[in-house]
Amino acid sequence: MKTVYSFLLLFGLFSSIAVYPQSNNFFFLNEDTPNANKKGIKVFGDVLAGSNSLNTQMYTEVLIKPTFSKSSKSAFLDGNHTRTNLYVSGMCGVEYHLDTARYFFVRNTGFQALSSDKDFSELMFFGNSPFRGQKVATNGLNYLQANTLSVGVGLDIFNGRKLKIKSSIGLSVLNNYRRVDANKLELYTATDGAYLDVNLDGVSIAEANPGTQGAGLSADISLDYHANESNTISLTVKNINGYHLFDNQEIKIDTSFIFNGAPFDVFDMETSIVDYLDSTFNETINRNTTKTNTVVLPTQIKLKWTYKLNARSSIVSSFETISAGKFGMYAQAALLKAHNNNLKTKTSLGYGNFRGFVWGEFVEYRANKYSFCLGVNNLQAIVVPTKTQSYGLSVGLFKEL
Repeated sequence: MKTVYSFLLLFGLFSSIAVYPQSNNFFFLNEDTPNANKKGIKVFGDVLAGSNSLNTQMYTEVLIKPTFSKSSKSAFLDGNHTRTNLYVSGMCGVEYHLDTARYFFVRNTGFQALSSDKDFSELMFFGNSPFRGQKVATNGLNYLQANTLSVGVGLDIFNGRKLKIKSSIGLSVLNNYRRVDANKLELYTATDGAYLDVNLDGVSIAEANPGTQGAGLSADISLDYHANESNTISLTVKNINGYHLFDNQEIKIDTSFIFNGAPFDVFDMETSIVDYLDSTFNETINRNTTKTNTVVLPTQIKLKWTYKLNARSSIVSSFETISAGKFGMYAQAALLKAHNNNLKTKTSLGYGNFRGFVWGEFVEYRANKYSFCLGVNNLQAIVVPTKTQSYGLSVGLFKEL
């Protein structure tokens, strides 16, 4: 469990800072004023950990404790969800803006995602000992992790009276890529623990290699259509990508194993699955191993409607999917309000099948040529960590040059 998201949580929490300018527009909470950035430097970062069933106390314990507490474990086990979904992402970067239309960027992004039937996720998180004498199965297992470093440029493609099109494209390197997909997995543990009986149906495993695993291109594109003074429709597609893998192996298996003394942990990033098996099973694994040359990581699509209530307030409604819903769908409504020329806030409420209920509070404050932004998701997680399933932190600073 610790390997699922401890790196990304630490990465996002301790590497998120940013830089901004003073003008008539705000620069982070600018959903009602596109193209707000002027010449300057922006540093930013955010982290999000969300699930439909895992609680935020479990996330915290992953970082500071070797095991889960009884209260956090019980809150998860007592839940009535049939599947366990988890999505953890972290990003930090630096942008140098030449003007409102052009900028250069460096970004580091990482994520991990999991979806499986709940009983099987319990086995992965807490071990198979509680399931002795039982067959535990999942119809559909998806696990994906990756880290990318991108360098590139962003620019305006079209800037008309009603339609604005912006894009960015970058060269990217891929690290820590691992994927596990299965149509069905079954695991039976003997009552005395003497053997395991494993049935694999449509299983595909791409294991992480040390160092850089691939290189490719990634791009974002956004379209803003200003229907009138009050209504703006926006479509954003993030991480349109493709990578060439240097030397990656993929294992595809449809078979059954019965073996003794082999641990089962699909999240162990330090050891290959082959190291768990004796020579008999190694022959089967090797026979079903092929070289993988290309990979496409999940793309995020977001549709947004901004309705301007008055000169200082707007309502923003949005819907987004990751990998066409495979790793999450999320809907949100937010109130964006400029309290004065220096202070702007955003309050949002949303729900997603990989995040649960999310309450977000964001504030941007400007002083002279600086603009600072801080955002927190699910403040109630501090008070009731076993009753919430997600949290996140965003920090940014922009300095106008």
